[in-house]
Amino acid sequence: MPTLPARIAPTLLKNCFPALCVATLAATAAAQGPRFVVNTTLDTPDANPGDGMSADSQGRSSLRAAIQEANAQTAQCTIELQAAARYALTLVGADEDAAASGDLDVTGDVVLIGRGARIDAGGGDRAFDVLAGGRLDVRDLDVTGGLVSDASGGAYRSAGELHMTRADVDSCDARGAGASGGAVFNDGGILRVDHCEFTNCSATRAGGAVEANGGDTLITDSTLEANHCGPMPGNGGALHVTGAGLSVIRDCTIEANIADREGGGLWNSSTGTMTVDSCDLFDNEALGTAADDGGGALFNDGGGMFVTGCNVHDNFAVQGSGSGGGVFNNAGRLMLHLTRVEANLSNRAGGGVEANAGVTVLRDSWLVANETGTMPGNGGGLHLTGGGAVQVLGTGVYGNIAGAEGGGLWNSSTGLMWVDDCDFQLNVASGDAADQGGGALFNDRGIFVLTRSVMADNTASGAAGSGGAIFNDNGLFAIDDVEIRDNSSSRAGGGIEANVGMTFVSRATMTGNVTGMSPGNGGALHLTGAGLVQMTASTVTGNDASNEGGGLWNSSTGAMLVLGTQVENNTSPTGPDAFNQPGGFLLLNGRFVSGGI
Repeated sequence: MPTLPARIAPTLLKNCFPALCVATLAATAAAQGPRFVVNTTLDTPDANPGDGMSADSQGRSSLRAAIQEANAQTAQCTIELQAAARYALTLVGADEDAAASGDLDVTGDVVLIGRGARIDAGGGDRAFDVLAGGRLDVRDLDVTGGLVSDASGGAYRSAGELHMTRADVDSCDARGAGASGGAVFNDGGILRVDHCEFTNCSATRAGGAVEANGGDTLITDSTLEANHCGPMPGNGGALHVTGAGLSVIRDCTIEANIADREGGGLWNSSTGTMTVDSCDLFDNEALGTAADDGGGALFNDGGGMFVTGCNVHDNFAVQGSGSGGGVFNNAGRLMLHLTRVEANLSNRAGGGVEANAGVTVLRDSWLVANETGTMPGNGGGLHLTGGGAVQVLGTGVYGNIAGAEGGGLWNSSTGLMWVDDCDFQLNVASGDAADQGGGALFNDRGIFVLTRSVMADNTASGAAGSGGAIFNDNGLFAIDDVEIRDNSSSRAGGGIEANVGMTFVSRATMTGNVTGMSPGNGGALHLTGAGLVQMTASTVTGNDASNEGGGLWNSSTGAMLVLGTQVENNTSPTGPDAFNQPGGFLLLNGRFVSGGI
């Protein structure tokens, strides 16, 4: 007898044989496995696992008995708890895998309907342990009081598949050497978390709330708050990834978590890939004291971290030489896209973002009101350490503060930084020394390319601070199609300070820049030492120096070539638009000039 195609059989059965349809659906439901309704809050084992009934020795259907019976089935089973009931796990005895004592071991395929109930693990073990090959789908259930020693997963441990929906975890802990995941430990399995809250959990090693040891982790529409990890070593206050794991954190709130070392919020491994999408990360703190510690909200330890549509604000890395108040990229690949990094604070460098080597890209984002201290205090918005590459594209850099150099961005001696189509306003570098400053940008002997951008109202405010907008310190700095206006410095170079090195400026507009009285040279641009400055097809007008060179100032050992450029209406007490110290080489509009102009 031929069989009906699967896609049309249900329709024919329903329309032509309604009674047969009902019987068929009932048989299908039965094939999915039984449904166990728990009717007692007592923690008692199943009297006869595998007989198809959830029943202890007194005939009561307990949670533990239902789990044991579900494990004995080959089909998916559903367990339903009493609404808003409290279930205390009182049968002590850890390290067995039959759910007979301690945590509730899951080896079968279980859907647990909590109906707002709460499980209190009582500090004797975790609540659930999903073994390899097992699957647990938890809905509308809270877990508290989980505690494991020298093990991971304070509330849940899973080497299989764990789904959590509206399943909150509070005050659970994983203590001892190697203990990770105060709330959940995903041990190479599949973890799906949706609309959950993980709060006040802790782990000694890593992952105050969640530890992903490889595997696949997805957390959506959830809150990870006030979790803590440390001190061995203390990475990932809320979440930590070990090994080649894939993690996605989407539409989440990551708040007030603490890591004793790195990644107050989230931490990604050297072989991990982490996507952080549309999340709010704030008030997190990394307590590490070394120069390569920090990352108040996010730490990427050599892997791939992709952050998009996020708000990273009011996070801290302020202990010792902590860096990256908001984000730390440690020799990895970091992309920040459509992301706002605001009001973060670090002690050493990178108030908003610290890049230690690696590749870091900011695209269509914002660095706003971030600040770094004075140890040494470089890169209020972003700081690059070592031989890394940084791209900053289509980004607004506003109101950042550096204790010494580079109020907006700071580039290292072996670094490459390219900035295109960006807006820099109201950034401040506070360093007092003559070789400090760079209100918006500081290039410390590296290679820096700046194109199609605006530099306005930035300040080098220290006693002898120079380069109100830009400071090139012995490096190679290329500037093209940039507006540099209304910036100010205390010592020299109201717009640009070039200390030796090579500085190339083309198609720039420099206007309204001012330098102060210490000594007050080069309203628009100042060259210190035996450097080279070449300016072509630019405009230098309306700048002011308190001493010499209202527009341009060239040193006694410097070479300055100004070609096809309008230099006029700049002011200084000495009068001329450009000043060339005796011994310097100044080529202005095709004329060789020695002495002052």
